[in-house]
Amino acid sequence: MLIYKALVTTSSNTDNFIMKTLQSTPVAAILLLLGVADLAVGFSGRAFERAKEVDAKCREENKIERGYFEKFIKAEIENKDPEENYKCFIKCVMIELLALNDEGEFNIDEELENVPPEILEEGHRIIKACHGTQGSSACDTAYQMHKCYHNQNPELYSLVLHYWENASQ
Repeated sequence: MLIYKALVTTSSNTDNFIMKTLQSTPVAAILLLLGVADLAVGFSGRAFERAKEVDAKCREENKIERGYFEKFIKAEIENKDPEENYKCFIKCVMIELLALNDEGEFNIDEELENVPPEILEEGHRIIKACHGTQGSSACDTAYQMHKCYHNQNPELYSLVLHYWENASQ
């Protein structure tokens, strides 16, 4: 427990979130084994460098409020699909990060490049496991991809969303 507390040195809200995540899951062991101690300060890499710009553009285009992400950050994806504008928000983000085109065709090479270096190995495993996921439309494909990412590792997915939210503000 002392090791976890030493890793977490950011704001109290972030501290509480990370502490709960690390205490309640085997993610802590994985993160420590991967040498990802700097997760306490967030993620880096090309996707997170563009988070603020991409998030603002896609939220505006699709009329998405920040509050909707709370369920995803807490790894509580609903059993029913969200409204189409939320799915299209995810599509917009993936297009802006070059992982998807307008027709919903997935570009695995670009998506692999979007993985933060702090979680490279697990991120690549998840993307490869979800490669080929399809939806009924381009927006639904984007949503189904992210639902697959969540199902592969809910704790890590919620952590990534948590840091995306922080980076995009």
